[in-house]
Amino acid sequence: MKTSRLNRVAGLCLALILIAGLAVSGNNPDGKGRNNTPLQTCINSISGLSEYQKGRIVAMETQNQTTMNELREKQRSADGKTQKEEIKKQMDKQVEAHRNAVTSVLSADQQKQFLQFLANAANPNTQNQKQGMGKGHGNGLGKGRGNGNKYQM
Repeated sequence: MKTSRLNRVAGLCLALILIAGLAVSGNNPDGKGRNNTPLQTCINSISGLSEYQKGRIVAMETQNQTTMNELREKQRSADGKTQKEEIKKQMDKQVEAHRNAVTSVLSADQQKQFLQFLANAANPNTQNQKQGMGKGHGNGLGKGRGNGNKYQM
């Protein structure tokens, strides 16, 4: 009788640990975001791409992601602030080089679409919504987190 109760408690603890582990494991190294949705690529946003262009862009994006992941790992393991700043400069150069490489494969009209894609990726909030900070507690303490002017007219 005591061992069956002990087995039930151990099974319950094991199930709880498994559920907690699955809930926490939201970071996926397989190129997908938190909700298992693939990260957005410019191929879906640019019209009139040939198969050659699509293949080249996919290869460039794969290579770019590999390089950026390596730089992120270097940045995480860097000790000093100056090392991290140098790696950040390398990351910026890599982003610029990737942008130029993708642009070189595209026609003039497609380049405009690519620049629009980049602008939307940098600023996904295209409806000009603003989250206000509110007025605080009224006694001068704290910032407050009210809605403020959420929608700009």
